[in-house]
Amino acid sequence: MRLNARYIKNQVMAQQVLQRYSSKTNVKDAAKGSDSLLIQTGGSRDLSQVNYSRSGVTEKGSSLSRLYQSANQKTITDNGNETVIDANNPYESESDIASKILDEKYSRINEINKRKPDPLHYIKDKYQRADSPYFRSDLSESERQAAYHNETEWLFKGKAQSYDFRDAAFRGETLNGEIQVENEKVFQRAQVNQQIEMLFHRKHIQIPEGANLTFTISPIDYLLKVSGTDDKELTQQIEAVLNSGENSKELFAHIIRSRSDDSSQFTPETYEKYQVVREMYEVTGYHLKDLQIVDGKYVTEDGRDLLDVYKEALQQDPLLKHTAAEAAAHYGQALTKLARTGYDAIPDLVLSIEYKNGSLRDAGQSRQYGSGDTDWLSEWKRELGVRI
Repeated sequence: MRLNARYIKNQVMAQQVLQRYSSKTNVKDAAKGSDSLLIQTGGSRDLSQVNYSRSGVTEKGSSLSRLYQSANQKTITDNGNETVIDANNPYESESDIASKILDEKYSRINEINKRKPDPLHYIKDKYQRADSPYFRSDLSESERQAAYHNETEWLFKGKAQSYDFRDAAFRGETLNGEIQVENEKVFQRAQVNQQIEMLFHRKHIQIPEGANLTFTISPIDYLLKVSGTDDKELTQQIEAVLNSGENSKELFAHIIRSRSDDSSQFTPETYEKYQVVREMYEVTGYHLKDLQIVDGKYVTEDGRDLLDVYKEALQQDPLLKHTAAEAAAHYGQALTKLARTGYDAIPDLVLSIEYKNGSLRDAGQSRQYGSGDTDWLSEWKRELGVRI
């Protein structure tokens, strides 16, 4: 849950990658085709016989969407741990699977290219010189651009650090970065639903069909309260099991990960307050609401500047000290801002989510990720021509 400097850096990088990826995958001139996808595992053919196009590195019988579904068909099993809910379950995105396909394809092609006296010249012949006998006229212009990028990535770096997904391996497939984000939210919701059901089954808790419950969680202490039923015994049972271990904390994180842009539960101010309050509490053990503000700074009971305490704690943590300066700069600014504004001037980030008929239901937002609530996503995919 801690939003440290490493997390900040990774989030920025992820957004940049997603933006680049989305711009590459929505290409109107991508050639159409009906072949389906499956990574070919056979390696008996000579590399010189490897076809660079789709049919040479894939077999008929399974589409990218089938590979995606197969990779993410996960059933939750009870391992006996007190904490069952996980906000970040293992997941393979469409781009993860597509990258594996291209790894298989271009690892072979790279071996062919390296056999040539001038590999780069040979690659340019294939994709940029129409008068060359090696020119790939069977590919579209965008596919040639993708192949050039992907082959030079392997040639210069030993293995591609990034891929252009307009590749011929994905003819007929539309990959979209925004859809990928939504698909993962749907997947995580299905996993968390199973985990909650497991907790209820473990404690023999039965929720009446049609009952519409609301789980409300406060920040930092992650205390969960149940409303929506007059059955006090049921309420106590649910609260006891969901507050055990770190289940409520993970559910809180799941709500954050499931939010949409129009969520009424989030404002930039409340979310920023939550981040800095949580970070200070988890790193230093001090809760900002319990500290005084002196000369625009939060100070401990012994008069120390909390930011100094935070910096020292970062330096003492072997996992955090390498990014301590970046973290201190980020949270130091947020800490000063909150001290100036006042702790009580900004509401706490108290989050709620509904629960009905075995599924969590998002509250206060238009996009829903619960079981039976994703027709909007199916329609969006149809509009974009996305099959996954």
